[in-house]
Amino acid sequence: MRRRIRSTSVRLAALVITAALAASACGSPSPGSGGPAPDDQGSGENVLVANIAEAVTTLDPARGSANGMATVGYAIYDTLMKVESLGDEPTPNIAESLEPNDDFTVWTMTLPAGLKFSDGTDFDAAAVKFNMDRHLDPDAGSTAAALLSSVESVTAPDETTVVFTLKYPFSNFPTVLAFDGSGTAGYVASPTALEEHGDDYTAHAAGVGPFKLESWAPGADVVLVRNPEYWNRDEKEIQLDQVVLKNIQDEQSLYQAIQAGDIDLGWFAEPSILKDATTNDRVKYTMGVGSDQESIALNMTAPPFDDPRARQAVSMAINREEIVDLVMEGLAEEAYNLFPESDPFHNDASNPPFDLEAAKALVAEYEADTGRPLEFTYDCRPDIRATSVIERQLSAAGMKVSVQNVSGADRLAAYLAGDYQAVCWTMAGFLMPDALPYRFFHSSGDLNSMGFDNAEFDSYVDQARQVADPARRNELWSAADEILAAEMPWVWTTSTPIGWIYSPDIESVDFDEPERLRYKIPIFENISLNR
Repeated sequence: MRRRIRSTSVRLAALVITAALAASACGSPSPGSGGPAPDDQGSGENVLVANIAEAVTTLDPARGSANGMATVGYAIYDTLMKVESLGDEPTPNIAESLEPNDDFTVWTMTLPAGLKFSDGTDFDAAAVKFNMDRHLDPDAGSTAAALLSSVESVTAPDETTVVFTLKYPFSNFPTVLAFDGSGTAGYVASPTALEEHGDDYTAHAAGVGPFKLESWAPGADVVLVRNPEYWNRDEKEIQLDQVVLKNIQDEQSLYQAIQAGDIDLGWFAEPSILKDATTNDRVKYTMGVGSDQESIALNMTAPPFDDPRARQAVSMAINREEIVDLVMEGLAEEAYNLFPESDPFHNDASNPPFDLEAAKALVAEYEADTGRPLEFTYDCRPDIRATSVIERQLSAAGMKVSVQNVSGADRLAAYLAGDYQAVCWTMAGFLMPDALPYRFFHSSGDLNSMGFDNAEFDSYVDQARQVADPARRNELWSAADEILAAEMPWVWTTSTPIGWIYSPDIESVDFDEPERLRYKIPIFENISLNR
């Protein structure tokens, strides 16, 4: 049966479309002054000063991570497709339509005519093909290559038509071209700017999104201004003239800056700050349990975690309720499987729950059979409060745990190289499990470094890619998750609390309807300032 994907007659404002902020509550503090306006707002322009969670090191869609460039990238590029809320089917955004053939092996995209990049060059089918070919070039090393691994070729038969020919049936292919925590394939950069500026492209990035880049330099603020060539300008009026993006890493310093009125909004994960904001009349807030999940990845290719008893013991030794109460200020949720409770794919699959005596018995059995202690290194930052709690819990079950202070970048490198025993990991929120989970847990996945190789799991998730019925897709992923929860290449611990804290001057539908906020990204085109 053919499935037609077309845009609605009235396009909605572009939304960030990754995993949901669920179980959210929007704060309603008494109106407050947000403090004195920043100095750079004295011109009378409508200027927003925001903080971004990660420094922007590149704006090239083929070079950057979805996390690192998300806030700026979405504002500059927007996406070809979109998903309104977690679990919804993808619909056209910049694209006018995306239609499959009968077996989902060929997808034909129609683009609007007459669009221009912010550098004045044409946004057309050739530009889309240019970007896709960069991702598909095996020598280019694109960070979005894995997301597009289903694509055999891309052609542009005319100025408004792009044809994607796939290697196999993929019913959920449109999701690949929407924003997701796992990649940037839906961003389209100006081919002219890419070719003209080469390695210096980031300082000259050009897209068709609601804002364009005014300035970028390593270590400096990123400045965006309203884009007169915004593809959706006829239907969406942008209220902000300028957005200044800072990168303050310390959340306590950021919180103080927002209270002082030096910064308008910021993203937070520190539970004590989120809790304080609920009674602070100098700020407004939107928060809830996020779609990110904390976990421990276990290397199944070597002792001790090549033995399932060791993996089971880890899960049974972890008291998730204690972590939620002691570390997360009661704002998080316990996690036992791949899908958070807020996720439409959530199911009853479960890692073994806390049972200290059973964990001790497994440790004793392992040591008696192998003749060696159940000991391992745990790569994680010790300054993260949960690390010490988890270390204590594992030790109480008789395991010998050595915490290694490893930065995020070094943890990533070690994980990809398979050079670890256990490593703390945050599974970023994802739009559909065809993206990140497939890449992490399918035997052929480019992010599967833990040695998980299960033919039945592969069969379920491969089938899920080929069915059009969302309910059937859900059933297949539920069956796959039962295997994942039982085999435990990863042990899940908690879903993390996240939130936005911002000036009382800010008005935005996204903060009133927090399910529209995705993956730490404020949607600047939906924000106005009341000052």
